[in-house]
Amino acid sequence: MNDPLSVIKTKARPRARFRRESPEERRRQLGEAALRCIVKHGNAGVSVRQIAAEAGVTQGLITHHFGEINELVAFAFDLMSTGLLQAVLKAVEEAEPTPQARLDAFIEESFSPILFDRDVLGVWVVFWGLILHSPRMSASQHKEYSDYVGSVEKLISDLAGAEGFSIDNLRLTATAFTALMDGLWLAWCLNPEAFQPEEGVSMCRNWIEGLRRGAYS
Repeated sequence: MNDPLSVIKTKARPRARFRRESPEERRRQLGEAALRCIVKHGNAGVSVRQIAAEAGVTQGLITHHFGEINELVAFAFDLMSTGLLQAVLKAVEEAEPTPQARLDAFIEESFSPILFDRDVLGVWVVFWGLILHSPRMSASQHKEYSDYVGSVEKLISDLAGAEGFSIDNLRLTATAFTALMDGLWLAWCLNPEAFQPEEGVSMCRNWIEGLRRGAYS
């Protein structure tokens, strides 16, 4: 599977002259350029001037498509978060059609290089800082988190139904499992020597085994 961030880690390809691009294509190109700038420069990359230079367009084109920089950055956040979740869910859909295999695929892909990449943390840190001050960014984060936890809920619910164990509060259970994976991801990104990704997979599988046995009821 291709890394959904690969497009933002390389220099943008020059576009053919006279090619007419749709507004959707242009917005995506600008969003990817914003992500590349954040990977390269951190918070300093949140700049109309730098993003325009990265995309090879005028600053006025960014204003035309997004109005203001916060809207462009929120759109870039949507591109990245949606791409990462879709990559994980693609692995789930390609797994054997059993609840156990699908949940295993979700866990394994969550600890793959697609997410266990320190560039992802670098971009996320910039986004986290903006979420506190931008209603548009906050709304995007709420949707991203809701979609992610909803996917976890479905996988855990399907497993419980197939194996016949009960869960008192599915939403809180999915939230707790999400917090475990997020915490392990952050710990590894800050210090890759803390544990190996495959050990993270084992820890998550052990947590699910505890859930089966009622340890978190």
